[in-house]
Amino acid sequence: MRILLVVDRARAGPGIWALVWTSADDDPKLLDSKHFLGEAALKVWLAGIATRYGRTNITVDWTPALQSDERLAAAVRECMEAS
Repeated sequence: MRILLVVDRARAGPGIWALVWTSADDDPKLLDSKHFLGEAALKVWLAGIATRYGRTNITVDWTPALQSDERLAAAVRECMEAS
């Protein structure tokens, strides 16, 4: 199963949103979503996602917002090195 990971800072308040979608289907399905208050909690959750689905099956959606957020991008990159 191909997985798409979307990570972004919350716009309406503090924190980070992470969403995990199926990406191989014509009708993507949301598999998991979670709100975090910091990068440390996000990294713990991402480690679980990488274990559950396999790093090689996960594609990160490197949006301009994620690319420009150095701390957040580094946290995602650290957990999803193979993506």
